[in-house]
Formats: sequence, structure tokens, C-alpha cells
Amino acid sequence: MIYHNISILDKLDSLHSKFVYSTKFSEAIGISRRTLLNWYRKPESISAKYRLDIDVLYCQRFLIPEWDVAKQTFEPVLLPDDMPHNEALFMPFLRRLSYGTIEIETDMAKADFDKIIDEKRLPKNMDRQVFHEGFNAFITHKQLWQRIVEHGEAMPITEESIKTLHADFMRGVYDNAGFYSTKIRVMGQLEEVQTTEPEDIAEEMNRWVYKEAKSATLEEIAKAHAYFILIHPFGDGNGRVGRALVMAQCLNVRLMPPVFNGENRAMYYAAMKHAMKNGRYAPLVRLFYEATKLN
Repeated sequence: MIYHNISILDKLDSLHSKFVYSTKFSEAIGISRRTLLNWYRKPESISAKYRLDIDVLYCQRFLIPEWDVAKQTFEPVLLPDDMPHNEALFMPFLRRLSYGTIEIETDMAKADFDKIIDEKRLPKNMDRQVFHEGFNAFITHKQLWQRIVEHGEAMPITEESIKTLHADFMRGVYDNAGFYSTKIRVMGQLEEVQTTEPEDIAEEMNRWVYKEAKSATLEEIAKAHAYFILIHPFGDGNGRVGRALVMAQCLNVRLMPPVFNGENRAMYYAAMKHAMKNGRYAPLVRLFYEATKLN
């Protein structure tokens, strides 16, 4: 994404000009004015968390307005005919997709993910939960691929299949894997957006399946994804399940699934927030198309 080619100081300057006052700018990032001044003096001291926050804010202020153009048309990227039978093509893709969905939500290093997949057992000095997160992500995506692409069996999108996906991703990671949450959930980077009340989750998920299960274009799948994440039915792992549903829906209609990872994470959060808060999906739809080209 374009924002990766801009220095952190240039991003701070550009954002500062939008807010005018240092206090307003500091509040938007969630830091003190003194911390902001320290960042200007020592940009290398900015942590990974705040670099992401700055990137998200930069996307919201500069890229989202540029991308928010109605009635854009994009050429769909179809699944290549030779990909299902070419391990040299689909295995690297599955690894990128699997690590990407973990990279968005956790601090897992790529080297640790590769070690998990290559060794297929708990490496020395690795936390067991980290192992399960990486291994579950890869195996779940691989099974989706095998079922839909290799065996030609479309995945039915139902409440039960969604709960099963959650159990597959979160087994050994989260105690209530496979069950809807009974508590209020907060969405990390999207914490300003209110999720569905616990007592309404089952009804809202039933509505989501009825309306979105048969989404057949990337535009429809992008909107369905934002709707699913807004419901946020599970206590943890909603992003992983939501992006796996995107993969399944794309493969069901032989579209190339988008890859979301550290490279487009900030724009993903910015576009999702824009869709949820303003009901405007053009940036999210464009991101979905852009993310299919990463393959």
C-alpha cells in the first residue's frame, strides 16, 4: 500500500496539518502532547502499536476520501485454472493467506509461523497457544481449499458451518470455541463501533446467513464481511472466521480470495470502520479487489 512508502515523520506532518492543533492531534492518537513532541525528536521510539494507529489515521484522513468514489468498476480476478493442481502456486498462497489473517490480529513472527507449519509440532520455547493459533489457521484454510477446490464441494454457509469454522480456528486458544459469545465484545482498532448485543446474536446471525450466504460477487462478499464483523458473534477470533468466510465465498464462485495481512492492515481497518460507521463501502470494495492482486 502507498502509505508504506511514506516516512513516519511525513505522515505525522501531514496528519498534524489536518488537525492543526497538537492537542487535537495527540487526542486522536491517544497520547500526550509531550509524547508527540518526543516522537518528532526520536521517531525510532514509536512502538509498532502506535505506528499502526498512525497508519490507520493516515488512511482515514487521506486515502479513504480518495477511494470513496461511487459506482467504481473493477475486473474480477478469477481463480487460475491451473492453480488447484499446482502445489507450487497454491501452497505459497495458502501460507500467505493463513499467516496474513494471524498477522493482522497478533504479534506472531513470520519465522515462528513457518516453524509451526514446517515442523508440525510444538517447537521448543514456543507458547502452546501461539502454536495452536498458527497451526489452526493454516490447517483450517487448507481444509477449505481441499474441500471446495480440490474436491469440488461448495461449502454451505450456515450458522453451524460458521460455528465449526470458529471451533477449528480457536480450539486450544479460546475456551468457548464454536459458541456465540454471551458477553459484550469490543473490536480492537474498531472499538468505537458497537457490536450486536449478546442476546441478539443468534437472531442477527440467522439474518446474516439468510441475506449474505449466497453472495457471489466480490462487492457482495466485501459488504457481507463488514456486516459479519459488525455482529462480532464470538468472544474472540471473529476476524479470522470472517476472513475465512470471505475465502469460502470466493472459492465457492471460483474467485481469487483477497489476502489481508500486515501490508494492507491499516487500510483494512480504515475501510471497515468507514463502512460500518458511514454505510459507505466503496473503499472496502476497492481494497478487496486490490488485495486479490497481491497473489
